[in-house]
Amino acid sequence: MLSAARLHRYLGWGLGLWLTLLCLSGALLLYKNSLLRWSYPALAAVAPVSDIQQWGPLLQQLQHDSNFRYVKFPDADAHWLEAVTFDNQRYYYDGNRQLLLTRPVHTDWIDWVYDFHLHLLGGKTGHTVNGVIGLLSAVLLLCGLWQWWPRRFSRRLFTLPKAQTSLRSLRQYHSLLALLLLPLLLLTSATGAMMVFSQQTRTVLTAVLGQDQHPFTPVSGITPVALEQTDWPRALATATAHWPAQQLRLVSFRRKAQDVISFRAKAEDEWHPNGRGVLQLHPASYQLMYARAAADLSLADKVRNSFYPLHVASIGGVLYKILLLLSGVSCLLLFALGLSYSWQRLKARSARYDVC
Repeated sequence: MLSAARLHRYLGWGLGLWLTLLCLSGALLLYKNSLLRWSYPALAAVAPVSDIQQWGPLLQQLQHDSNFRYVKFPDADAHWLEAVTFDNQRYYYDGNRQLLLTRPVHTDWIDWVYDFHLHLLGGKTGHTVNGVIGLLSAVLLLCGLWQWWPRRFSRRLFTLPKAQTSLRSLRQYHSLLALLLLPLLLLTSATGAMMVFSQQTRTVLTAVLGQDQHPFTPVSGITPVALEQTDWPRALATATAHWPAQQLRLVSFRRKAQDVISFRAKAEDEWHPNGRGVLQLHPASYQLMYARAAADLSLADKVRNSFYPLHVASIGGVLYKILLLLSGVSCLLLFALGLSYSWQRLKARSARYDVC
C-alpha cells in the first residue's frame, strides 16, 4: 500500500505541471472582463445601460438568426451585451445596439486560456479530464498535509530556514508555502471538480441534504408560435414587471415554435453572477408560465450553486479575489520548490549508491 508521502510524490510528478498551468490560467481569468477591455478598447468605451428594455429591438433582430443561442445582459463589470452562437462565437454590442466586435473561437489569447482552463483544449473529453485532475489535486494536497502533520507542534515547524538549496530548506519552504495556500487550493480544486461532475455532485447533495419539494418541470405542450412572431420588447417588459427587484442576466432564444421564452434572473443578495432564478413566459400571450427565484431552491441546489461564485471570486470582494490571484500565481513557486526537492533528493540518493 502506498504511503501518503509516496502518493504525494507520485501525484506531484504526474499532476504538478498541469495543476500549475490550471492555477495560472485561473488566476488570469479572474480578471477576464478587465483583460477584454484592455485587449479591445471599444469595450472599454461602452457606457452603462440603465434600462434593460432598450435591448428589445436587438433581441428581435437576433431571434431571426438561427445561429444565436443566448444573450448575456450587461452588468457592473461588463457594460456590453454579449450574444453567443451555437458554435460559441461571441458578438458584443454597446448601449446603442451597435455591434462593436466579434470574437470567433480561438482568435485571441484570452479564449485560448479560457478553453485550456475549462477543457484543456480537448472539448468534452478534456473537460472530464480536468475534473479528474481536480479530484486528484485534492488528494495530492491532503496527502501532503498528512505527511507534514507533526505529532507535536512547535515554533520550529513554522520557521523559515536560511535561503539555500539543501533538502531540509527546500522541504521547509515547500511545506510552509503549501500550508498557506492549502485552504484556497483545496477550495478551487474541489469546486472545479464538482462543477465538472455536476450531476454526480447533485445526486450526492440531494441524498445528504434532501430532495427538492418543488422540482423544476419544463413547460411543454404549448400551442406553436412562429419564432419571428416573438415580441421581445413585450417579453422584457413583462419579465421586469414580475421581478422588478431582480436583475435579468440571461435569455435563451427560442429554437422551435413550441418553445417558451426563458429568462435567468439574479437577486440582489445572490452569489451566482448569472443568477439562478428562472422565469418563463408564453410566447403568444406573454403570461407567466413558471417563476422560481434562487432563494426558493432546495438546500442541495443552493449549495451546488455556490461552487461557481466561490471558484471565480464573484463574492468576497476585492480581498478574496486578490487572495485567489496570489494563490494561483504562487502555485508556480510551489511546483518549482517541490520539483527541486525531488531532484536534489534523487541526486543525494544516487550519490549514496555510487559510494557503495
